[in-house]
Amino acid sequence: MTTELKDFLYELKNYADQTHILKDKYEKLPDNEKTLVMQHTPDAHLSPLTQDKLVFRWLGSMQSELSNSKT
Repeated sequence: MTTELKDFLYELKNYADQTHILKDKYEKLPDNEKTLVMQHTPDAHLSPLTQDKLVFRWLGSMQSELSNSKT
């Protein structure tokens, strides 16, 4: 694995952690503030809940692929 890929995975893990924090904060918002957040989301109207799932799926897929290539 190249240093660049290791760096990418490190940053992807950090991004996943941050999306999880945002998801937790989003879940605590009242409905009217959730609506406000969704009106301004830049990612094709993906909620923080969906973004969290997608990023962790991406990270898990990468980790699985890399662990399988080691064996």
